[in-house]
Amino acid sequence: MARDEIPELRDLRDEYDRARDALMAAIHKHLDLGESNARIARSVDWSREYVARIRKEREAERE
Repeated sequence: MARDEIPELRDLRDEYDRARDALMAAIHKHLDLGESNARIARSVDWSREYVARIRKEREAERE
């Protein structure tokens, strides 16, 4: 932790980062299973377009 950080805020940010990583891993899993962009988007309150971008980036990583 940096000298001037507020421990409570740092802990919450770290928790947020872990949760986001877990969410993205789960989204990738469901994309790999062929789940629709719309259903994933509804489940996480994101747009279908954003999920489509994640799908496209995922496919590009595999090439």
